[in-house]
Amino acid sequence: MRRRTRGSWASSESDASGSARSSLVDAADPLRDQLLDATSRVFAREGYDGTKILDIVREAGLSTGAVYGRFRSKNDLLRAAVIRSTARLRVGGEDAVHLLDLLTGRSALRRRELSDSEAVRLEAYVAARREPEVAAALADSHERWRDAMVPLIETARTDGTLRANADPDAVLFLVRTLYLGTLLHRGSGLGGPDPDAWEALLTHIADSLGPDRLT
Repeated sequence: MRRRTRGSWASSESDASGSARSSLVDAADPLRDQLLDATSRVFAREGYDGTKILDIVREAGLSTGAVYGRFRSKNDLLRAAVIRSTARLRVGGEDAVHLLDLLTGRSALRRRELSDSEAVRLEAYVAARREPEVAAALADSHERWRDAMVPLIETARTDGTLRANADPDAVLFLVRTLYLGTLLHRGSGLGGPDPDAWEALLTHIADSLGPDRLT
């Protein structure tokens, strides 16, 4: 788990827990990848509470030994699936080069159906209220996402699209909050505003973070 002081981008590595080690084993294991793909599909379809280990075993076409040789529990499987989904859910896409990409990429309303990775993340946020291991997985994935966003925030500070004294964690919290709200909304199936009007509002929010708008 990385730690940082308030207002600092510095991070340090502490000893990984046994749970983290069991979830972050060699990603070259093809059976592990097969299990995690099945886990994402089953959690997305059945939800966390409705999923049993045997459901995942059947979905993957493997034996229970393949599961317990790599993961200790359903929580451990969800933990690994959530961490892997972080790498797949690129913020703003791989071509994000601007702070606006960060906002609109995570909060767009044009995509209606949740992907399996998005559905797993939504299930994880619900389960985290009751399951400490799942909450730990979300904390791990958040740190990985935050580290990946550092260059984009620093670029925005350098090119003037983000005021120099803006707190990076506050900006990323805004992005994350908008994303989670949009994810929950899309998962509910409810209607929303005109996508063009929503993206125009996001553009206005991004513009307001610049030095010309903030004092």
